[in-house]
Amino acid sequence: MQKPDSDTIQEATMRAKQRLPIGQLQRRNKYKDISEQEYNDLFNYAEAFSLLILESLSKEEVIECEL
Repeated sequence: MQKPDSDTIQEATMRAKQRLPIGQLQRRNKYKDISEQEYNDLFNYAEAFSLLILESLSKEEVIECEL
């Protein structure tokens, strides 16, 4: 599995933000006071977490192939 390039990651982040705009998120009690910066941070954290999962899966595939 190849690491996705930055353009693909940015496109996926933009699609996710379109599906869950800040206004829709603010309707939930937990996020009613979320700022624009916190909203962007939330997506950055989700992006980093997703990349870590992809990286661990690709390393797992390499290990299985070597066995």
